[in-house]
Amino acid sequence: MSQENVEAMTAAIERFNRGGEDDAVLDGLYDADAVFHSRADEPDTGVFRGREAIREMMRMWRDTFDEFRFQVDEYIEAGDTLLMPGWTIVRARGSTAEVREPYAWVVQMRDLKVVEVREYSTKDECLKAVGLAE
Repeated sequence: MSQENVEAMTAAIERFNRGGEDDAVLDGLYDADAVFHSRADEPDTGVFRGREAIREMMRMWRDTFDEFRFQVDEYIEAGDTLLMPGWTIVRARGSTAEVREPYAWVVQMRDLKVVEVREYSTKDECLKAVGLAE
């Protein structure tokens, strides 16, 4: 794993957080056959296969919230995998209340492209998922 993967993810998250750049994020970073596994406790949980399915998932997020962004607290390298514990920060349509929820992502990369994402609730869950904790 190289620092290039961390830099690619950081740049993609910054673009996503600016809003309206989902196509640039997806086309620039995600492999055409990427797979995204959303958290099991989400109402829209599922497995999204391919860029188009992931694009539709992102549109659903954008349609649900006036504000939707990610905050990654750290990047943990594990071979070709990045563990990214942090937060989602959302504000529902018509609301002024911001909601912060802990999130953690396990991102498998190949040739600077995301090939698989798995969402978790905590850093500990991520570490367990890749065998770095019991």
